[in-house]
Amino acid sequence: MYNKREMLQLIEENPVILGINQESDLKLAAKNESQVVFTLFGSISDISNTIHQLKKQKQLVFVNIDMVDGFSPRNSVIDFLKTTELDGIISSKPSILRYAKEQGLFTIHRFFILDSSSWRSIERQLEISQADIINIAPGWTKVIQWTAERFSTPIISSGLVCDKEIVIENLNAGAIAICTTNHNVWDM
Repeated sequence: MYNKREMLQLIEENPVILGINQESDLKLAAKNESQVVFTLFGSISDISNTIHQLKKQKQLVFVNIDMVDGFSPRNSVIDFLKTTELDGIISSKPSILRYAKEQGLFTIHRFFILDSSSWRSIERQLEISQADIINIAPGWTKVIQWTAERFSTPIISSGLVCDKEIVIENLNAGAIAICTTNHNVWDM
């Protein structure tokens, strides 16, 4: 298991994070050089196997627990995931992130920024979650810039980051990495 500093360094060294949202992505991810993967699918019955498969090929595996069928935002989900090989979790739920962090997991707080009100709520939610990374979705460059100017917590952008220009704009705006399910962007 990596410590926080080592994980942040690996993420910065692999600024295009592979977003895996279906079984067929596992084979494509295995062929890709990136060492960081966000698992954005699965079910309670197969998530351990998915994590195991990915850990054989990649250094860092994070699971978005909000997207795993059968999971609920309960502490028992974190207790279960601690028995797997995952490196950390992604969620939009501050209290479950806080519990995961207390249990020693690396945490990524996902924020869906739909308007200025949702952007202003980041500070209040971060106080609860104490997350290691902010994940801004969608990856609108100006929102990444505002967030980088306002918070010292590292940022990953995701959602609608679908070409090289947007990737570069997001990284220049202050994101340490981007996550995408777009296979064309994986190969940049």
